[in-house]
Amino acid sequence: MRLISWFTIYFLVSTRPIEKFNTTPKSNLNSDAMFGLTQLKNIGRTGLGLRLATMSRPFSQSFVACKVNTSTRTKENVHDLETFFKLIGRKTVDHLGLFEGDLDKFLGTTSKQMKNMGIDVSTRRYMLRWKHKFVNDLEPLREHKRGKKKNGGERKAKTVLAKRQALKKLEEKERFANEELEAEQKGERQF
Repeated sequence: MRLISWFTIYFLVSTRPIEKFNTTPKSNLNSDAMFGLTQLKNIGRTGLGLRLATMSRPFSQSFVACKVNTSTRTKENVHDLETFFKLIGRKTVDHLGLFEGDLDKFLGTTSKQMKNMGIDVSTRRYMLRWKHKFVNDLEPLREHKRGKKKNGGERKAKTVLAKRQALKKLEEKERFANEELEAEQKGERQF
């Protein structure tokens, strides 16, 4: 049995009428096209159209393997709040006492309640993001490292680099002036 895709048959059916296939020289068609041509002739004779082709399914079928989350850091394996906080990191373990170590109490806490408990904004948002991912089992638990700004951030980069260059030039001038002063005191240079 030959392999031919459904797309090939659909393409052959939708672009050319069946009568036109009979006028095409068989030497120009490859073996897959010839196989599709014979299948189309058979379908045309039955009068059922493509329905017969979908019911008989003379083609091989391949199955796509689905990804399965086999990580140990999933919802099924985390039963206490301390483990949850250790896995997500960013010093969230410091806030374990606020929730009395109870995972269900943490999962039932809203953002406003966390704010009233005294949790700062970035940590609170991080915890809420992971709470959503944990409840919906979207991602294995892991720490997302905090990003570091380069040169003071995108908006301040030019001024920070300019200040750094100016300080570097100033230090070089001072170092050169000190070297000249020392050389003059030693008597190496006379002005």
